[in-house]
Amino acid sequence: MLKKVLLIFFIFIINLFSLANAEEILKISSINFDNSDNIIFLNSVSKVMYINVKSMKLTNPDRISFDIDNAVLTFPNASWSFKNSVIKQVKLSQFTTNPNVVRMVITYNKNFNVNKLKLYRIDNNLVFVYDKKLFPQNNLRSIYNDEKSVVNYYEYTQITEDEKQAVLSQSSNQVKSPEAIEVQKAFNSKGQLVRQQPKIDTAGKKSEILKSNFHVNRIDIKRGNALIRGIGSISVESPFIVKEPTRYVFDMPNTYVSPEIRNKEYVLSEKETIKIGQFEPTKARVVVTSEDAEKFRPIYSYDSQSIFLAHDDRILGMKLFDKTSAIYTYLAKKIDDTKDVLQFVFTEPVVHSVKKFDDKVEINLYNSSGFNHEAYKKGLNSEVLSKLRTEQLKPSGIKVIIPIKSTTQLNYQESFDNKQLRLTIFTPKEEEIKQSKPTPAVITRNPNVRTIVIDAGHGGTDVGATREGYYEKDITLDIAERLEKILKKKGFNVLMTRDKDIYVSLQDRVQYTEDNKGDLFVSIHVNSSVTPEGNGLETHYYTPQSYDFAQIVHKEFVSAIDSKDRGLFKSKFYVINHTTCPSILVETGFISNPEERKELLTSSRKQKTAEAIAKGILKYLGKD
Repeated sequence: MLKKVLLIFFIFIINLFSLANAEEILKISSINFDNSDNIIFLNSVSKVMYINVKSMKLTNPDRISFDIDNAVLTFPNASWSFKNSVIKQVKLSQFTTNPNVVRMVITYNKNFNVNKLKLYRIDNNLVFVYDKKLFPQNNLRSIYNDEKSVVNYYEYTQITEDEKQAVLSQSSNQVKSPEAIEVQKAFNSKGQLVRQQPKIDTAGKKSEILKSNFHVNRIDIKRGNALIRGIGSISVESPFIVKEPTRYVFDMPNTYVSPEIRNKEYVLSEKETIKIGQFEPTKARVVVTSEDAEKFRPIYSYDSQSIFLAHDDRILGMKLFDKTSAIYTYLAKKIDDTKDVLQFVFTEPVVHSVKKFDDKVEINLYNSSGFNHEAYKKGLNSEVLSKLRTEQLKPSGIKVIIPIKSTTQLNYQESFDNKQLRLTIFTPKEEEIKQSKPTPAVITRNPNVRTIVIDAGHGGTDVGATREGYYEKDITLDIAERLEKILKKKGFNVLMTRDKDIYVSLQDRVQYTEDNKGDLFVSIHVNSSVTPEGNGLETHYYTPQSYDFAQIVHKEFVSAIDSKDRGLFKSKFYVINHTTCPSILVETGFISNPEERKELLTSSRKQKTAEAIAKGILKYLGKD
């Protein structure tokens, strides 16, 4: 009897070890390219104790391979080509299936420094970082922002997904995981309804480049919802609704849209359509035409490779996930007088959305549970977050609701492995904002304008962008003084938010303009980029009454200056958002570009800039 018990126990132990070994397989579900060619992120849906990676440097061509033991791909072998980059190509494949080995090969050019390529493990994910300076230390990236997003892409990096799969494996067998890419699997539609097929200029297709972090290459339709798919790292700016006809609109910064789907009109329902276009060279715009525009919201997938643009009523009963995720920890605290932070850490990747209303923000955690309200309130010192409440989402999720003010700004971030979410809430002080409704009508060519406020960007301890010992604050003040002189000669009452090298807060600049009843407001800045290639001129506006002002000034601006026309932008910069008169912000060039910096420092360039802005102002007022 004892022998039988020992035998059963022995078999039980062997089975335990077998189960433990089975869990050691690393299932790689996606690959992300962040900052185009500097961060390669391999996302895993597994829980493993050890990850063993072997590297080998090869020549003819120069390349480095990484073999990941006990790993399987949950998608077919693939390769990506890069141009104007230190990396030429990345290939990922199931190298062998017995044993299971995934191989990634990076082919590079002569400027590539292998010693700068580092490998990190974040939970069960692998991150290959070429330039550590560009790797976020907190493992978080912004995916939703009310403000205009920072341009953080490489200007001339091109990335394309190769048509042929990488031929690296010894076996064509691919191990499929039922846990892989759940959102894409749930909403992948085989039959796409396309209302019209606009002609695409294929002659210039080869010259199309990705200047971005995300490349949109597909739209799938399911039950009146749309799945926007691609490669890279997704980010969204604050959505808005346009009337006549009613449309739901949002922009995706640092995003390039494949010409094959650009401006096609996909049918959501009998009276509803969606299309995505290249709104700016590095920004995509998504437009949904629907009378129910306010009911749409973007839902972020497990691997950040897609957005499910869903109608609230049409996702009821739909399966958005295959695995649930518990809230492991949460942080909620007041950072300072204007900033509060709410952060969640999950046991598994989370499917989620964020939606902002005039009086609240909603975070939907579709596959999450375990929120403990009592534990949350312990040690909480945030008045804003103390008003947080939760509701149940069917079948197994949580809706987090936080009351906010109409002036509140949001920055929503997630980690590379989709196990962390962080919401930063910016609430300006009431006394710092003059509550005044902007003029609803567009004001153009007003001959009665007398007072013009010129705002030299930055100043004092706030030096602005800087390169080679030169400061943005000095260039902007010089141009502002030249503009002041020209306008005074034309008989205008010209006021300067600063006429010397001093610090002036954004709130004080706005208040100064309002107190002095400014009729026009012009803010002068100098641009910068993470790489030296960026150059050109931009003009920004925000309020409706500022559009014509910005358009006319920008036309004169780019006509007078020999530099790239980067375009006209609707941007929520504080000084042009909170001033009630027509207001613009001009970016006079890139201090990060050596050639343009040299030009910006000359008296000739500064004078031409001032004269062009002045000419635009006069044309806007009908006094040219």
